[in-house]
Amino acid sequence: MYFCVYIQKTTYKLIDMIASSKIYPEKRKGIEKNVPLMLHIFFDKKRVSVFNTGFRCDLAQWDAEKQLLKRNQVNKAGQTSSYVNSKLNAIRGTVDTWAVKNSNGTINELLIELRTAAGKKEKVAAVEVETIYVLFDRFLKERKLSVNRYEHYMVLKRCLERYEIHTKKPLTFDIDLHKVENYLSIEHTLRPKQHQRGINTVVGLMSKLRSFFIWAVENEHTIKNPFHKYKIEDAKYGTPYFITIAERNHLYKFDFKAREELSIQKDIFIFQCHVGCRVGDLMTFTASNVIDGFLEYVADKTSGENPKTIRVPLSATALEIVARYSGGEMLLPFISEVNYNLAIKEMFTIAELTRMVTVLNTVTRKDEQKPLNEIASSHIARRTLIGNLYSKVQDPNIVGSISGHVEGSKAFARYRTIDDKIKSDIINLIQ
Repeated sequence: MYFCVYIQKTTYKLIDMIASSKIYPEKRKGIEKNVPLMLHIFFDKKRVSVFNTGFRCDLAQWDAEKQLLKRNQVNKAGQTSSYVNSKLNAIRGTVDTWAVKNSNGTINELLIELRTAAGKKEKVAAVEVETIYVLFDRFLKERKLSVNRYEHYMVLKRCLERYEIHTKKPLTFDIDLHKVENYLSIEHTLRPKQHQRGINTVVGLMSKLRSFFIWAVENEHTIKNPFHKYKIEDAKYGTPYFITIAERNHLYKFDFKAREELSIQKDIFIFQCHVGCRVGDLMTFTASNVIDGFLEYVADKTSGENPKTIRVPLSATALEIVARYSGGEMLLPFISEVNYNLAIKEMFTIAELTRMVTVLNTVTRKDEQKPLNEIASSHIARRTLIGNLYSKVQDPNIVGSISGHVEGSKAFARYRTIDDKIKSDIINLIQ
């Protein structure tokens, strides 16, 4: 059909002109994933408008010649290529049909018809489709998590994305939790580089997923919460192992001779044993964290949800170590977390801290005996302060005010079994 066009207040009117359209993925510099599909409208080969179809895909999924998604594709929103293509055909068909019936219509009137065909009730700015992943990102933003906890949630998100690829089905709020949990347990058999997850790790991931579903229901993004009828297994932890005060002092006094770097990391480890902080916080300390003989900081783990200043009185040994490395940008010359943990194992081996301790195998959930030097890490320093303090005062609230544990923390239930001397003292009370 032939029309002509004239311009009146930037509004095109169709009179005896050829109307056509073509769909292009929106060009975004360096972005090839989940880009909007835009309908370009032409009158006599002159583009007069661009319309957002409301659909997206990866550039690799798009067949430019056929103007459709390639076969057997699923976009980020979980929409199949057959579904998206049917909608795109309907939108493009609207241009042809409307042009035939409305030879005196305007481009603005055509855009109204296109919004109706695309399921848009009114003209609005392009918004991202609220998929589970979009909502998950919003959930993380609203929670204001610490850096470490945010990374843990991102691990879950990547697991869900791989699960979706594995099942070849879009992830929805009708998720089968049994299948998800099973996938998390067996993923190491499907991906060569994936380490086998222990039950506690799987429990932690499922607990994070439950937090997201609770948030989605509370914020009316869905009415479905499959966790109402799904019980997550309790995590199981072994009795905490740590070094005694005598072992700590032996390590501090041990001369590593020509191993200057190892000697420096030993001092940092001993400092951590005296203040009981997490390694993530240890890496951030500067001289400004030391105030009137106290170490003051807000634990990164709880900074977003329950920020609380922790004040730890510095012992003579801790102050001695701080003075030894004063003048630097950071409080202590910390290296990377990975190398720090390797240095801890090496210093334990050289200092012959090889006492056998009972640990829980996180995969089999059975007790095993291991030498300290094989399992030593930065977290043993935190447990060293907590365990030795708890054996002296047996008051979780006092110890928690120094370690940063919240009042009533379940973690202290594990420390109640650590000291045989406490048990003996109690028994002696009734003799």
